[in-house]
Amino acid sequence: MRGSILALATAVPPHFVTQAEALSKSCMLFDYDPEQRENVTKLYQNSGIEKRHIVTDDYLKPPSERTFLSADYPKTVPGMTARNEFYKREAIQLAQQAAEKALQEWGGDPLTITHIISVSCTGVVIPGIEFSLMMGLKLNPSLSRLGINFMGCFGAFKGLEVAHALAKGNPQNRILLVCTELCTLHLQADHSQDSLLANTLFADGAAAAIIGCFPTEQEKPLWEMVKHTSHGLKDSEQQMRWEASDHGFVMKLSNYVPISISRQIRAFAEGLLGSHTTIENCDWPIHPGGKAIVQTIEKKLSLTPTQTEASWHTLANYGNMSSATFLFVLDHLRHQNQRHPWAAGIGFGPGLSIEGLLLHGNP
Repeated sequence: MRGSILALATAVPPHFVTQAEALSKSCMLFDYDPEQRENVTKLYQNSGIEKRHIVTDDYLKPPSERTFLSADYPKTVPGMTARNEFYKREAIQLAQQAAEKALQEWGGDPLTITHIISVSCTGVVIPGIEFSLMMGLKLNPSLSRLGINFMGCFGAFKGLEVAHALAKGNPQNRILLVCTELCTLHLQADHSQDSLLANTLFADGAAAAIIGCFPTEQEKPLWEMVKHTSHGLKDSEQQMRWEASDHGFVMKLSNYVPISISRQIRAFAEGLLGSHTTIENCDWPIHPGGKAIVQTIEKKLSLTPTQTEASWHTLANYGNMSSATFLFVLDHLRHQNQRHPWAAGIGFGPGLSIEGLLLHGNP
């Protein structure tokens, strides 16, 4: 018995910034020396990102009009409390937008949703987003709730894996999965290479999916979930980290991440596909954690541009939204004119961990 993705939806904040605007504002706000300015310019221009959605546009406003940032930013930066208060308010609203769209596409009775899974790593709210969704969407108050927190960019893979297990446990189960990330609340004002890179890549968004087994005549499955795999890389704990500080969460990202992935990805991909299909017969919805990661996988697996187009589109138009990003990639992939019968999803996150999800559908 296999579960299927029965609906898929995304939501983004109304504010967005082009990468050119973000570079210009960064150079205006921060006192870069010539070497730092050259480095920052290269990071923005070579990111593969054209625009990103942001939950607050204070970074673009004159000092007198800011509501989240102080008038003298970056002399004074928001503390963890201020960032998290913003998260608690805005993340719930964005999650509900995505969930409402997914429920509408699904078309079933919302009261028959049996489980909610919320995935996030960019804030803390207790009771969790899943509880607020249950109340805000007027779902069955007796449904089961689960929060998957601080798994990083591969959080959607874990959410889908758990949802799949719940779906297989009872064919009547219908699971609502919502990934919500407000990464830009944690933009840092220091000039460390990690902070400069994170400020270049991260963005905000939410995505939702509904998962279940044995679709009814009214349901329209997008993909059948065939296989989940995971692999933790040895001695990689320091290559990707997400640390709490007095001024928000701080990303620690090593330049060796693409190199570490390149050494493992071929064997990992072959293990994910097994005897089901071949590399050539798959679309590859890769989590676009950065341009170099997608390029590395393309090279090691000899992929064509069509096979990874959904990842490049998502990176260019939305940036890296941590756990929500993979569902954005899938949402774009399902609308592609040219699709393969199989899709091999690949994600990465703190650990360093590689996650895989093999999907089958009718293109």
